Amino acid sequence: MKRYLRCRYWIIAIVVSLSLFMGCATAPLGPMVQVMPAPGKPFEMYQKEVQECKDWAFQQIGGQAAVDKANTAAMEHTAIGTLLGTVVGALVGSASGHASGGAAIGAGAGMVVGGASGANSVGMSTAQLQRLYDNAYAQCMYSKGNQVSGARW
Repeated sequence: MKRYLRCRYWIIAIVVSLSLFMGCATAPLGPMVQVMPAPGKPFEMYQKEVQECKDWAFQQIGGQAAVDKANTAAMEHTAIGTLLGTVVGALVGSASGHASGGAAIGAGAGMVVGGASGANSVGMSTAQLQRLYDNAYAQCMYSKGNQVSGARW
């Protein structure tokens, strides 16, 4: 019986540890678009335009609020997965006479599946935020007369 409890505590510790590393959405660190200054444009002016366009692009994607919203969605996925796993585990466990064990296993499985769903959501959100940021940055830089790689506007 003691060995069973020790194993159970290890499983719970591993699941909780993994859930802490499921991921967080990050704000775009910078543009992933290559932009060159217009011919004859002073470099100091170009640097000023780069900073202006970075700031403008970040505002266009929704700023820090958009990043926070993506993180909240990921945490909700994990919480819902854990809750559903607990309920299903308890139902299955009670049918076999082991409701608490079934609930614990269901909670762990639900947390892993919910966490994976949350991590996937964060990955897609981060990629979408980067895409929107790059588009806004490229448009801003192009409107200031700079040469945007691959632009066909």
